[in-house]
Amino acid sequence: MKREFSSMAEKTTGDSQGGYTDAYRNAAAAGSAIVTDSKTGIKFDHTTMSWNDPTIPLRKRIAARIAESVQDIENPKCIDVACSMGKDLGYLKEALGTKPAQFFGIDLLEAQLVKARENMPDVNFTQGDVLALPYGDAEFDSVQTSRLLVHIPDFRKAIDEMIRIMKPGAIGVFSEGEMDQGMLLLTSDDRLRSVHQKKTEFTAKMCANPRAASSSYKYLLSHADVEDVTMEAFTNFLFKPTEMFGTMDYDAQGLKKLVENGTLAQDDMDYYLAEATGRSANEGNFVQQFCGPIEIIFRKKK
Repeated sequence: MKREFSSMAEKTTGDSQGGYTDAYRNAAAAGSAIVTDSKTGIKFDHTTMSWNDPTIPLRKRIAARIAESVQDIENPKCIDVACSMGKDLGYLKEALGTKPAQFFGIDLLEAQLVKARENMPDVNFTQGDVLALPYGDAEFDSVQTSRLLVHIPDFRKAIDEMIRIMKPGAIGVFSEGEMDQGMLLLTSDDRLRSVHQKKTEFTAKMCANPRAASSSYKYLLSHADVEDVTMEAFTNFLFKPTEMFGTMDYDAQGLKKLVENGTLAQDDMDYYLAEATGRSANEGNFVQQFCGPIEIIFRKKK
């Protein structure tokens, strides 16, 4: 098993930065929540984007795991790194019920934190970078992050920073994906399957660390300050392609970029988008299996 994960990590093919990584850092530098990048073709506002998140059951599962871990700790300190607008901290507060706790969130995009502070005024939200966390050693009883390390080229440094701020015995939970296999298309239509594969490969290439789950798991297993490292799977199905965002507009952004760079023919893009809202979708021939994120759990050694 360890040898298999090693091989996967060594084959990581993402850009040294990655289109998505650049997009987030450019938004942070501009003080904006609008994430846009010419390399990927994406453009969306992180504070207003509406979607039906298929990972909510996983996020609540993580909250319950952390709540159980800190249940016997008086007034525990819990932090979400790359907290966005604080929803995962909200799930954690729900899981803890009436138990007193101190909640912290840090994110690269200050524009997101404005919304987070409005929604959760009792949480300490800070703008900052995972590569240089503005906290002391051994401060927190739990550390969690979701879909962060996929955007970090130096993911080992990011993990080291998160471990540094954990108290001995604290729980850490990472929710990360394998971007080259995170969404499978279940269809008998080879043309749809071919377009979907190109779209998946392009998405993975635009991530700085596309195999974040396997590379993080491997690194944690070898880390001198960590123990009890394990992983748990998460999967569900999108029975129609529009279930997540309501339209195919977001998919179309990446597909247009593939047409521009010559990877995809225009008629194949048009066919894919038409079938996503047409016959194939209605006949159950455009079902997507959401494979991940993968939950990685560990503890800092006492």
